[in-house]
Amino acid sequence: MELDWTTFLLEVINFLILVWLLKRFLYQPVLEVIGKRRQRIQAELQQAATTRDQARDLKEQYETRLVEWEQQKRAAMERLTQEIAREREKSLRQVDEELEQLRQKHRALDRQQQVMWRSQAESGALRLGGAFAARLLRELAGPEVDQRLRQLFVEQLQALPQNELARLQEGWQGSNPNVEILSAAPLDAGQQAAIRQALEQALGPCQGDWQFDTDDKLVAGLRVSAGGWILQANLQDELQFFSEAAHGG
Repeated sequence: MELDWTTFLLEVINFLILVWLLKRFLYQPVLEVIGKRRQRIQAELQQAATTRDQARDLKEQYETRLVEWEQQKRAAMERLTQEIAREREKSLRQVDEELEQLRQKHRALDRQQQVMWRSQAESGALRLGGAFAARLLRELAGPEVDQRLRQLFVEQLQALPQNELARLQEGWQGSNPNVEILSAAPLDAGQQAAIRQALEQALGPCQGDWQFDTDDKLVAGLRVSAGGWILQANLQDELQFFSEAAHGG
């Protein structure tokens, strides 16, 4: 078989044209499409890797956050427990203090009540004693007691301290007051003169009016009033003083 070089050359040219056409219109676009797809796949893989890394980071952050939340929750529970314990202790202290205050108040009230009862009992006893003493003294009062009280008045007048005596003398001599002498029993002229003499010897002369009168409420003894002061030596005033002392504790 004889080789036709012309045909062979034309076949080679056709093949080269076909190859060029394929490369130009088929292979190159396919390569471009494949390259673009490869780039897109690479980009998607890169995006997927980035997304995976982000997801891993988010997971780590979430797990870390969960641990932190758990720690914060435990810390908050501990703080809450401590706060509740402190509030409970504070409330218990307040209750104890209030109870102690109430106990002290009740003790103070009890003491006051006891003091009041004791004072009332003492006052009652003193009033009964005063009433009994007054009744007894009234029954025992007589000329001897009356005379002894008048003597006691003269003795006490002579025994007054100098400062009190000077004060009485100043009021006695400065204004010449009217002198009123009350006695439980009537005084005769001699007894009146003795009392006046004792007063003028102790306090000095008095130019005022001298008035002697009786008051059976004095029981025994006498009371001397001159100006703004009173000298007394009688059972009524002594019993009155005893009664006032009883009421005043």
